[in-house]
Amino acid sequence: MKQFRKQSGFLRGAPVVAVAALALLLLLTVTVWAAWGTGAYARVLRLGSLGGTFQAGLTATPTKTPRPVTPEVTQVPVKLMIVAPRPAAATPLPTATPEPVTTPKPMPDRLEEVVRQYGIDPSRRFVVVETATQQMFIWDPGKPAREIPVSTGDESRGYRTPAWYGLVGKYVGTFQAHGVYADEGWYLFEDGGSILIHSAPYKLVDGVKVYEDMEALGSYPASRGCIRLRPEDARWFTEWNPQGVPMVILPRNTG
Repeated sequence: MKQFRKQSGFLRGAPVVAVAALALLLLLTVTVWAAWGTGAYARVLRLGSLGGTFQAGLTATPTKTPRPVTPEVTQVPVKLMIVAPRPAAATPLPTATPEPVTTPKPMPDRLEEVVRQYGIDPSRRFVVVETATQQMFIWDPGKPAREIPVSTGDESRGYRTPAWYGLVGKYVGTFQAHGVYADEGWYLFEDGGSILIHSAPYKLVDGVKVYEDMEALGSYPASRGCIRLRPEDARWFTEWNPQGVPMVILPRNTG
């Protein structure tokens, strides 16, 4: 009986020992696991030493998926063909209206007669003075004949402008004679004195030019033998540069 009690007491102490042994084993396992780390875990997974049930209860460490290698781009030559767009129909430009061509007036009949009579070359410039009509004609090839009013020698007072054919002489400019002035003088010839072609005579009154006998120009003779012109026509004649140009003074009575 006493022996049974001893055995019974031993049996009662056995569970305590078992629990202590199990706790020690668990502590040892945790220590070893901490020492090995994740490498041990991986080895355990690879070796399968802990059995299929234990492996199923653990979460596997995800492996890194390798980054796909980007293939090298192979350049392939491509022939490009540029296609030009078809041009739209061009809008026709408006046609400019040509300016009318001015045909120079033909030489007046009176000048043609002078050309034939005096043998003047019509392809060159020349001057004709009609004492009968108190007009002067300027012929410049390719341009219309220019008609300018004049006043020649007053025969009623004993002056005259004789018929003459020759070349216009040198430029005299402004001169004074018989108490008056005249501008744009050009020398022609001598006939009891110098015969010139010039502007209408004038007097200076307080520095102002006061012209005389302006109404006679183109109407009747009023000069002392020279050929008078309006001031503006005299300036134009000078700009035209008549020196060396043939000049004809027709007689007053042509009959």
